[in-house]
Amino acid sequence: MITKLWYVRNTAGKVFGPIDFESLKAWVKDGRVEPLAGVSSDLKHWVLAPLKPELEMNWVVENNPGQFYGPTHRAVVDDLVKMGSLSPAARFYQDDRGAALERIRALEAAVAAKDAEMVQKDTSLAEAQKLSGKKDLQLAAAQKAVRERDERLSEAKAQLMQKDSQIADLTKNVQLRDGQLQQSADELARRDAERQNLLDELASRDAEIASLREQLAKRDEVHEREWSTDVLVPEVVANEMPPPVARQAFASPPFAPGAPAAALADLERRAQQELARMGATGAKKFFRFKK
Repeated sequence: MITKLWYVRNTAGKVFGPIDFESLKAWVKDGRVEPLAGVSSDLKHWVLAPLKPELEMNWVVENNPGQFYGPTHRAVVDDLVKMGSLSPAARFYQDDRGAALERIRALEAAVAAKDAEMVQKDTSLAEAQKLSGKKDLQLAAAQKAVRERDERLSEAKAQLMQKDSQIADLTKNVQLRDGQLQQSADELARRDAERQNLLDELASRDAEIASLREQLAKRDEVHEREWSTDVLVPEVVANEMPPPVARQAFASPPFAPGAPAAALADLERRAQQELARMGATGAKKFFRFKK
């Protein structure tokens, strides 16, 4: 024979058991079963403990006017009396079916209200859990968005570092080209200085040439020079070359066009010497030298 086991659920909703029926009766006598406690053998169908006649929970204590405790077992009432927990004006009621039924109905209504409250709390809890699930989903989506943003930020930082490296390379190239341009500028400045020096030198030479030309112009002025010499008839010797001096005089480069004035003066001096050597006397000679 299988023994039926019982469970006790207190007003806080906590379930105790399983125990056999005799143990359940012992719990009732010890005051472990509250007046509003429920009992069940299958954890599905619950009934108020005072409604089980076998548990003998048919005593109600009115400790003070309007202050009731029960229904409970007579052993519990005796223990309250022995401990002095009841007031001297306490009144005891047993098996008052009308009042007991009314109180039981009130207790059942209280239990139903408690159950409805628990159902409402369970519903609220389910809604809260559902809302929490939505919040969790939103949180997960937000965390995913944060991770994606962090990844984009990391990529942007990497691109920024790459661009900074490119900018550094460009800056280095610009500095190198600036150095080359500075060298080119220095070289141009040096060449400009050399060119200016050459221009100054050319200007100086041009000034010298102008001065020389001025001197030559003065010397090229027509000067009539007169000589009184005795002209002697020279002896003509056939097949004989001119003397070296005359040959040198007439073959000298000063006869070339554009000869300098110093060479022409030397030519004039040589010509006079040659005429003197040839014995020219009493002859007037005029010499005019052109540039």
